Amino acid sequence: MNAPSAPELPGTLWHYTDAAGLLGILGNEVKSADPNIVGSGSYKPVLWASAAQFLNDRRELVHGLELVNNFVKDGLTRADLWASAPPTTQAPPGADWVTNSWHTLFNSTMAANPTGIDFLKEICRTLDLIIDRKYETYLHCCTVSFSENPDVLSQWRAYGNGIGGFSIGFDPSKFPRSDGSPVHLSGLGLHKVQYTRNELTPALKTAVLELFTTELTRRGHSVNPGNLSTAVQNLAFYAASVKHQGFEEEHEWRFIEPGSFDAPEFRATPSGLVPYRKLDELPSDAVTGLYVGPGPQQYENLVAAKSLLLRYGYEAASNNVQLSDTPFR
Repeated sequence: MNAPSAPELPGTLWHYTDAAGLLGILGNEVKSADPNIVGSGSYKPVLWASAAQFLNDRRELVHGLELVNNFVKDGLTRADLWASAPPTTQAPPGADWVTNSWHTLFNSTMAANPTGIDFLKEICRTLDLIIDRKYETYLHCCTVSFSENPDVLSQWRAYGNGIGGFSIGFDPSKFPRSDGSPVHLSGLGLHKVQYTRNELTPALKTAVLELFTTELTRRGHSVNPGNLSTAVQNLAFYAASVKHQGFEEEHEWRFIEPGSFDAPEFRATPSGLVPYRKLDELPSDAVTGLYVGPGPQQYENLVAAKSLLLRYGYEAASNNVQLSDTPFR
């Protein structure tokens, strides 16, 4: 089994938003302005990472969790077959890499932690509860969405409210926990969304197997609510980077934040409360450009956006403001 590898970051990622979102993201004061000095003061971008359980389309997280759940259940089915056969340390002849990986995992699990199979079964039961909306515990998994493409009609429709919008360009290398470190490989930081219909991609299967290898070979690891919650949350990090194949045109990336360091913030939406965390670790030069979306006020938005970028000190980005040429009606 190959170890998980970090995704190669693109040159720019784009975050779609409306006018209120643009102000909220860019207008965060770091140093107060001197009223006697024009252009003094400094600002930085702050993004809100919404809890994945509360996304506008809850199927986005559920789809990934279903695929993870099916993958684990398939492994448990293999374990039941192997348990009824004579003991062996070798996978069946001609087995594929997934079968070999599960076989190795179960052999090491039974040696180090005989309750490991029961733990996996409880994980599946817990995932079933989440999928069926019967799990009443908050998953500390928050996400922010980006696209490789700054000018996509479906995104303008979703985030421009039908009359305009903006896509903010960010330098991915400025994002925390996105550097190929073990924390990044655990599912946090920036990850390219994996579009799939019926099963996990090989990369995500590898990541899940690596997680279970670490968890289940840990001596003393038992079936209890704390261990289950931690394992399910870690699986949610991987599931958050999975979407149905029908959304592939979005070319989406997600920044995934654990949200477990302290209590979340909350915002009100038309449908209710949504927990979120602030991604406030980005420097001002992380903002590299801006696209002004289609709409009847596109010219006015262009002029205002350039002025806004200069007002808040995003000088380089102010020189990289472009108009969407996507027809919109």
